[in-house]
Amino acid sequence: MRPKILMIHGGGTTPDIFRIQARKLDAALSQFFDLRYVTAPIECPAGPGVLPFFAGMDPFLKWMHDQPPDLEDLDTFPALDDMLQVFHTEGPFDGIVAFSQGAKAALHLLRHLERERGGDRAVDFVITVCPTCPFQGIKDPKDGRSPYAKACLELGRVQAESIHVLASGDPYNYESESMIDFFEPSARKVFRIEGGHHMPMDDGFNRKLAAMAARIYNGI
Repeated sequence: MRPKILMIHGGGTTPDIFRIQARKLDAALSQFFDLRYVTAPIECPAGPGVLPFFAGMDPFLKWMHDQPPDLEDLDTFPALDDMLQVFHTEGPFDGIVAFSQGAKAALHLLRHLERERGGDRAVDFVITVCPTCPFQGIKDPKDGRSPYAKACLELGRVQAESIHVLASGDPYNYESESMIDFFEPSARKVFRIEGGHHMPMDDGFNRKLAAMAARIYNGI
């Protein structure tokens, strides 16, 4: 059986849209892995850059509302139970690829799974692209050191090996810079590339990401 990756779309899109957005990385990863795209449960307006290209592909979906919760609910979101069901019934999954708001969903999912395992890694690797950070980050250039984001960070870092792709022209870049703090520093790699809030389109870079994922999976 081939190893599997859970593919988590961003907010205001759908799995079908994400397949198109991630087509270059999908093609590279599919040489080594089977990919399972999951569906967010909450209908919402179209996300950044979705219209007009993906007009007619609604309903658009998101994973969470991003409203400050009670402090005891910092590490959960509406789709967590659904994602755990997919993980436990269709797994094991060896890796996760998550874009934008999907990276927040991946963060909460992985921390929950690692707690279930007594701190052991739940997947071999996670790749986040243009990730947005819980509660809009802890490095907002205006002031934005959200007490919710800081409290969420204090709940612990993801231990799985992680690869983060941050884009210099992304309007949410400050959130991406905050997001990497939620992953174990000794197990993470960060790529800062040119571009906006979208999946990488360079064939060579996508092949590089896929090769890195395959090496991590194979323990090389």
